[in-house]
Order: sequence, then C-alpha cells, then structure tokens
Amino acid sequence: MLIDTHAHLSFKDFNKDRDQVIKRAFEIGVEKIINVGTNLEDSKNSIALAEKYKNIYATVSLHPIDVENEKFDEELWLKLAKDQKIVAIGETGLDFFHSSDKEKQKEVFKALIKIACQVGKPLILHSRESDKEVLDILSHSKLPPKRGVIHCFSRDYTIAKKFLNLGFLISYTGNITYNKESSSSILRVPLNKIMIETDCPFMAPVPFRGKRNEPSYVKYIAEKIAEIKNITFEAAAERTTQNAKSLFNL
Repeated sequence: MLIDTHAHLSFKDFNKDRDQVIKRAFEIGVEKIINVGTNLEDSKNSIALAEKYKNIYATVSLHPIDVENEKFDEELWLKLAKDQKIVAIGETGLDFFHSSDKEKQKEVFKALIKIACQVGKPLILHSRESDKEVLDILSHSKLPPKRGVIHCFSRDYTIAKKFLNLGFLISYTGNITYNKESSSSILRVPLNKIMIETDCPFMAPVPFRGKRNEPSYVKYIAEKIAEIKNITFEAAAERTTQNAKSLFNL
C-alpha cells in the first residue's frame, strides 16, 4: 500500500474529474491521501474534501507565495487547525523565488509554527531558495513533538542532513525521476526518514512528465527510491507508508 503525503486535489486542475482521479488512486493501491491547503479558501476546500472521503486527510496553511495576497488572522487559522481531519500544518515556510516580501513570509511562518505547537500537529515545510533562512527559523523556534517533513526535496545530502538533525523527515516527488541531481540525497537518507508524494497537479514523474500529475502516480516515486536504494518496491512502499502513518497519526 502507498500513501500520497502531499496532494493538491482541491485545485481547479481537478474540477472536471476529481472523483475519478481519487477512485483511480485507491484502485491502484493508494491507501490514503494528504490534501495540502495553501490559502484560506483552499484550506477550507481541503477540509471539505477530507470530510467527503474517509481516506483523505487535510492540512491548513497560508503558503509563502500567498502571504502578500491575504491577511493572516492567527485566531482563524488556529480554529481551522483544530478540525478533526487536519493532520498537519502546512505547507508553510519560505519561498524567495516567487515572492518578494521576505519579512512577511517569515512572520507568517513563525505564526504557523506556533499554531502547530498549540494543536500538536507536525509541519509540512516548503523551502525554495531559502533553506538557510528556513533552517535558522526552525532552529530558534519551539517545534511540535513530531516535527514534520520538508516536502518536494531536491537538494543534496548536506542540506537534507540539516533537516534530519532537527527531527524532520524528507519527502520526494516526481522530480527525482528527471535527473540524478534531484535524487542525489536519496541513497544517504535513511529509509525510515523518507516519505513519498506527488505534489499533484505539479511535477508528474516520468513517464508522465509534462502532464497533469495525480495521486495514482505516487507508485513511480516509490519505484525510483527502490531502484536507487537497491531494494524491492514492496520494501520501499511499506516503509514509506509506515513513516507517513507514524508522522500523521493515521
């Protein structure tokens, strides 16, 4: 069985066939899906989707690239975070590639870390061209008991180790099937610290690169990890599934 630990099924990309996409995932062996919120409306939609499907869970957050477009109301986000189907806070972090207001990103990131601690739920981290700053904030913050995960990881082991040392897991998506650079850390990151995700509709793995991604494609991520670590697909699928269940209390 597999778990897609990071999907965006509430995005408009799935408006025409969302139910069919979800059915397809469950039919090929995806046991559970974590649907990740990115702003207020999307977080509410994520919760609604999770309430509709027993094996879909939700997260809530204001994504760093959205902080310039929405006012952050800490009490409102704390209330959302207490929903029974919320399993994490995220994705949150910093993105210096897309967004220019670095200080507001940091402010919201710190507030969401605080909320994660208040509700006792792990963080799902986003970091783009901002690893140093993300790690600095994490290092100087009180963190939830189960730290969380750095998602869509594609940097080298030197960076991975810094997140591992803080107690975070590493999650990989379709870009590890593109080139060796994106998958360079996998060999050295312990299997019990790895999770898999699609980040759909983005970054579909080979052989679907360039097309819309979907949760059923998470098996290709498990296959690539098995190939790199020279283990069976079953071993990669079982261990990453156990890691996700443990982190998110599934």
